[in-house]
Amino acid sequence: MSSLAYQQNSMVDLFFISRTDEDTDVIDYHIHTPLCNHAQKSMESYVQKAIELGLQEICFLDHLTVNGQGPRNSMCPSEVGLYFQAVQKLKYQYQKQIKIRVGLEVDFIPDQIDRIHEIIRPFSFDVIGGSVHFVKGMNIVSRREQKALSNIDFQNLCFHYIEELDQMLNYDFFDTICHLDVVKKFHAPLSEAIVDKFDEILSKIRYKNLTVEVNTSGKTHSAQEIYPGPELLKSCFHKGIEITLASDAHHPDEMGRYFKQVISDLVVVGFTHLAGFSRRKRYKIPIDINGGRS
Repeated sequence: MSSLAYQQNSMVDLFFISRTDEDTDVIDYHIHTPLCNHAQKSMESYVQKAIELGLQEICFLDHLTVNGQGPRNSMCPSEVGLYFQAVQKLKYQYQKQIKIRVGLEVDFIPDQIDRIHEIIRPFSFDVIGGSVHFVKGMNIVSRREQKALSNIDFQNLCFHYIEELDQMLNYDFFDTICHLDVVKKFHAPLSEAIVDKFDEILSKIRYKNLTVEVNTSGKTHSAQEIYPGPELLKSCFHKGIEITLASDAHHPDEMGRYFKQVISDLVVVGFTHLAGFSRRKRYKIPIDINGGRS
């Protein structure tokens, strides 16, 4: 681990461990597992790390990509039941120490929606997140595609990505939208025209009464800012869109990363609470407006 990474993790540790019983809940609503084939360590290790950090509520939100190409970066459909039951076991085992939720980060693949419904229907998930990772057959968040993406007109890529988001919002299937503007992951800041298009998407999200995930992983990417970025985050607030807080952790040490600064920024924008979910029902989790550790 680099000295910088060590310092960042130490800051997170100190930030959470110093919380008191009077503080409001600290949550992390996007945590992966080895079932997605690109996360590290056991599911239980994430729970143990969350307890160590003083997190009060976490949500496993692992990948489900049903595209007919096999599970390269996702659990198999046949593993969904195993995943669900594994989280239930941890939920029972650690019920006196932490609140554990279970959901899925579902890739929007239009011609697979009916099949995804069938896969998910037997299980009482707490939350279903909607994501767009594929645009014109290309995985826009994969490092394997980074070189190819650099040769594509970024403005056009953004427009196509937003079209996919818009189409996804036509389905009454999702509860929250994951890493809204992740299309910027390997690229320069979004243009004003693209931000305006995203703002239109936010209006539709508000109309559909969905939440937006504040995903801190972008601060470790080329974008070097959260998803969604500051301007779009302000738009979420002004439109009355509720938010969740998420590290998108693929390793226990990534949990809660950058939360202290991001929570401070959320308070400055005007947010007073985060959204939690239980069996697809949303509830409010207060943010400590005095700068506490929620």
